[in-house]
Amino acid sequence: MRTTKEAEINVALLQYIMKCRSAGDDEALAHLGLARQEAETVESLSWGDLEHLSSIHFPVLRENAIDRDLFQRLIHHVQRTRQSQALCDELIARDAPLPMMHRLYGMEASEYAERGRRIGIRRILGRPHEPTEAEETAICKAFDDLGKPERDNLTPEDYLQIHRLTSVPLRTLWHVIQHANALQDRSEAPQRKLGERR
Repeated sequence: MRTTKEAEINVALLQYIMKCRSAGDDEALAHLGLARQEAETVESLSWGDLEHLSSIHFPVLRENAIDRDLFQRLIHHVQRTRQSQALCDELIARDAPLPMMHRLYGMEASEYAERGRRIGIRRILGRPHEPTEAEETAICKAFDDLGKPERDNLTPEDYLQIHRLTSVPLRTLWHVIQHANALQDRSEAPQRKLGERR
């Protein structure tokens, strides 16, 4: 990944803050214009987070002091990115199919395969098993409990919640929801509900 001089300064600065926190050097942190509570947020960053920051193109350090607003936004951005990536990995670990990951994350086949290898997933090729009537009923109930009007706007968290509530594999869950969406889109069956059979 190509880095910028601003990104290199940001990463070096965050590493410096971590060292100051480790040494209990609050005076050095105060000199940077950073409160103790703000400095503590840096300790939650991993090396992966620092690597992600190497793509940031704006400097946090301005005239020998930290831009505190920018610093907070940078930390929150990294934390949100980490949470999103962890959620993505969890979906793949639970065998979410490629079309689902493409819809949710814009993921292509190569990234999907690489992420699977990285977290130790071996794929079993083939179609998902046909859902039982009990599984479709459970999915329908779990979807209704979400209180969302449209199935095609489900988030990664929604899919995981339905999966956890029903214990239906994500491949089957995706298949059921996409099938219900297709039925709803047909003009001859505009009122068909999730889980309703032909």
